[in-house]
Amino acid sequence: MTESGEIPIVASAARPVAVIDVGTSSIRMAVAEIDGQGGVRILETLSQGVSLGKDTFTKGEIARKTIEDCVRVLRRYAQTLEEYRISSSDDVRVVATSAVREASNRLAFLDRIYVATGFTVDAIDTTEVHRITYRSIQPQLREHEELLKSRVIISEVGGGSTELLLVESGEVAYAHSYRLGSLRLRESLSGYRASPDKLREL
Repeated sequence: MTESGEIPIVASAARPVAVIDVGTSSIRMAVAEIDGQGGVRILETLSQGVSLGKDTFTKGEIARKTIEDCVRVLRRYAQTLEEYRISSSDDVRVVATSAVREASNRLAFLDRIYVATGFTVDAIDTTEVHRITYRSIQPQLREHEELLKSRVIISEVGGGSTELLLVESGEVAYAHSYRLGSLRLRESLSGYRASPDKLREL
């Protein structure tokens, strides 16, 4: 402790961490290195397509084949994490959003993933989605002072939902999640037998 009573910050060695996003149409992973000052350097990003959203938004549940597809993808990601010597659960976060959250068999899906891969998937709610969205735009707000002092509307269009945030003077004044995403809309329209060209146009 210093003479002023403050606890000194001791710089620690950089450590690798990872985040995995189990999304509506793909499973993505980012491996990064965090230095002692909190700086982040991306080391590798991976993405593999899956049919989670298509299953949930049309049938209400995740098909067995899709579950096993997710298992195979996550096992490969686990091997990549071993190469980076990332073994602690504290250094890996695995999240899923609407495609898993809304599935009637989501608990069976989460259990299967844990048993097969060791990953604990957090099916985050809309409040956490809003928090992450807000955190992701903070660097841009700090970089552009005019945005930090004004009212800004942030819209994030995902596969299963659209997030809307109103930021005033750098703080969230309003946040709402709409069950309207690119994949959900596409699957809904396909039931009306719209042509492929019309679907692409929409």
